[in-house]
Amino acid sequence: MQRLSKTLLGAMMLGAVACLSSESALAQQPIPLNDMSAFRTESDNWRIVGDASVDISQVNALSTTPGKGVLACIHKQGTYGNKYELLTNFKHGDLDLEMDFMLAKGSNSGIYLQGNYEVQLFDSWGKNTAKYNDLGGIYERWDDSKPEGQKGYEGYAPRLNVSKAPGLWQHIKISYQAPRFDQAGKKIANAVFLKIEVNGITVHENVEVSGPTRGALSADVAMGPLRIQGDHGSLAIRNIVINNFDKKPGVLTGLNYKTYYGNYSQDLDPATLKVAETGTTEALTWDVLKEANNYVLVYNGTYKAPTTGDYTFKMQASGHSSLKIDGKTVLPNEWKNTNDFREGTTKLTAGDHKVEIYLNKRDGWLRPVLGLWVAGPGFREVPYHTVGSTLGGSPADPILVQASNNTVLRSFMDIRNAEGKRQRIVHSVSVGNPANLHYTYDLDKGAVFQVWRGEFLDATPMWNDRGDGSSRPRGSVTSLEAAPFLAKVSGQAEWPSDTTGSKYRPKGYELDANDAPTFRYEAFGTTVSDKTTVVDNKYLEREVKLSNPVSGLMARLAEGKNIEKVSDGLYAVNDKAYYIQLSGKGAEPVIRKKGNRQELLVSAEKGEVRYAILF
Repeated sequence: MQRLSKTLLGAMMLGAVACLSSESALAQQPIPLNDMSAFRTESDNWRIVGDASVDISQVNALSTTPGKGVLACIHKQGTYGNKYELLTNFKHGDLDLEMDFMLAKGSNSGIYLQGNYEVQLFDSWGKNTAKYNDLGGIYERWDDSKPEGQKGYEGYAPRLNVSKAPGLWQHIKISYQAPRFDQAGKKIANAVFLKIEVNGITVHENVEVSGPTRGALSADVAMGPLRIQGDHGSLAIRNIVINNFDKKPGVLTGLNYKTYYGNYSQDLDPATLKVAETGTTEALTWDVLKEANNYVLVYNGTYKAPTTGDYTFKMQASGHSSLKIDGKTVLPNEWKNTNDFREGTTKLTAGDHKVEIYLNKRDGWLRPVLGLWVAGPGFREVPYHTVGSTLGGSPADPILVQASNNTVLRSFMDIRNAEGKRQRIVHSVSVGNPANLHYTYDLDKGAVFQVWRGEFLDATPMWNDRGDGSSRPRGSVTSLEAAPFLAKVSGQAEWPSDTTGSKYRPKGYELDANDAPTFRYEAFGTTVSDKTTVVDNKYLEREVKLSNPVSGLMARLAEGKNIEKVSDGLYAVNDKAYYIQLSGKGAEPVIRKKGNRQELLVSAEKGEVRYAILF
């Protein structure tokens, strides 16, 4: 890309004072998308709209509806220029950014931190191997003086390609640490991408970049605007939230401790016990203890909050522990293992606050640990303990199951239902594929209840030590519904939550020559075969056949807070989280509203239901 035009550079210089005053106002805040006042651009390709959708059959076809809340770029590919880019009115150094985005088919964009360091936004759906220029990649640097083929260097590919299909809302989170300069303006530390997450999966951690990436706005600077590329295709953005780290962290001082030894209940008031030792420390540590078990340790100190706002306290402590600020419980008295962490957030005013930390450990097999971290308005999480105080022993080595071939694994699977409550599927079968598209099947209901893109399974909870029988997906999960696939319903009758009354009998599964399973069961007097396959390394296609279907039998293809028909045979579910696509043969599906939810139903009377899940 070329450097920005003089007109836009001039507008940036004129807006410098306004930028400085808006930094604090935007810290830990969403960027409002009611109008374009938060941005600068020389073109009309960026606009505020109410919603966006994509035609997945055409390249770069994105349409919008009037309203507010969504930032859309409608741009014809092949027309390039810096005037089509978007810059924020605020400048930043260290920054956390997260936002939703939607890409048109074949579209290409990028997020430039400080206007200089690009994280790629790209329609990478279906690619097995991701490169630096794919979704979530850190774009390469460029040197025109080098020979052809060597001009680009230092590009970093994402660990995994977890790109969703075009037209679906995706999510990205970026934690960025700006380059550092001494008082003379000399750079003394490079920029670092502390973490980049795409669709809930970490694709980069602690990546140091020696200088601005290709198409940078300028040379390295301490402060620069966010910049979004708008001349390589159409996209939409919403829910932009930033945390501008321009403040110094709080200070924990005046630490004093009291120790008590004995096998005391966690509910006892330490004031009723005999004090063994007292003392002071510069930082929190368990190393003041003379015994490694059967102890109570109480710390008191003063936390000086630099700014009024929300503060998040994270603690690591073996055994029982609690944290109080000004007498108010922030972390309740709970038992935790050595390597467990927990967090609590509370609002503090600027100034001094009393801190009390209570520890009680009576399990000899636990090693003592104590760690406290705090994140607050305008500053990142910082530790307030000694380095060795959190070294409680290494957690178990992970037991990871790969899917270099079609792979089937039975386990418990823990999910969250529509109300957010934990639910355990006890007869689940996870099916992995070398295309990195996987799903889990509920043998009790004939339901595909989750699909994911990425690596296969973490079986550590199931196989480490005594285990609990469960495994976890290792990718970007799209939740479907853990309810029977087939049912007889009419009118507004509730879709059943279990198979009661259907004479459901699971018959296990059979493997084909490629070890891909076909699940079989009986229900409503018919024998059912149920097979899901990977198509073009992009999506899953499910084919359900019924040997003797009964009248009035329906199949539920999807359920969610909303379902919208995007085009013939294509339906977007749960605010465009995934698509259901029908081949066009068979009965037309219906969208049924039930309370504040919707269902996509289709008749199964003809003996076959076939559809694709695009995510």
